[in-house]
Parts: sequence; C-alpha cells; structure tokens
Amino acid sequence: MTLYDLLNQMTSVVDRMNDVRGSLDQRGDGLAAMDTLLHALQRGSAQVDTMRKKIVATKEGGMITGEERLRENLAELYGSVVGYEGLPSEMQVERTSAIGRELGDVSHDFERWIQLELPKINKMLEGRGLPKIEPARVAP
Repeated sequence: MTLYDLLNQMTSVVDRMNDVRGSLDQRGDGLAAMDTLLHALQRGSAQVDTMRKKIVATKEGGMITGEERLRENLAELYGSVVGYEGLPSEMQVERTSAIGRELGDVSHDFERWIQLELPKINKMLEGRGLPKIEPARVAP
C-alpha cells in the first residue's frame, strides 16, 4: 500500500507540474520575443521542468534510452513487490523509503517554487491584465 500511495502522490505532483508549465507556456503565447514577461514565463517553465525531470524520464524513445528517474524506479519496485506472494525484502523496504524521500524532496522544492516564484510571475501577469496562474490544490 505504501508503494501504491507513492505512485498516487507522484502522479499528483507531476500533474500539478504539467499544469503549471502549461499555464506558463500558454500565457507566453503572442508575447514579443524581447518581452520581459515572456522571459519570466519561460524561465519559470524551465525551472518547473527541471524539477519534473527528476521524477520522470523525458528523453524521446522511452525505455529504449535507458533513462531512469523516480517514476521508472518506483514502477519497477512496485512490480517486483506485487508480483511476489511473500513479504517485501528489507532491501525493497529500504528502497521504498529512499524513493519516498526523494519524491518528498522534489515535491517540497516545487511547493517552495510555487510560494516564492509564482507570486512574482502572477504580479507581472496582473500588471498586463492577464489571468494569474492558480496551481491545483494538493489533495488532503
């Protein structure tokens, strides 16, 4: 159940990151190349993408590239635990804890970015009469 919960948490974090990135990119549509708002939006999108890349493999070609991130490691671990009728091994339990900590760190970094950086971008958007970016709420 711990692995299942981690998969759900990971999905939620990545969905929120994708939503914020999509909003940042969409707000930049139609802005001039030298516009300071466009640069702020692009910088914000790149920062969120850097965090997202810690969770999911992003190279084209998927599994063929050999790129593994938290999602791939968690999926492999989940499959090995679910596919065995016995209790998880000590190594699997430790690996679950390690992946959980890493996911927590990335999630914390993203929440901190939302608290510190997004208000600056939203202030610039409001100054142009554009809608603010409101990230989805975290489920309790």
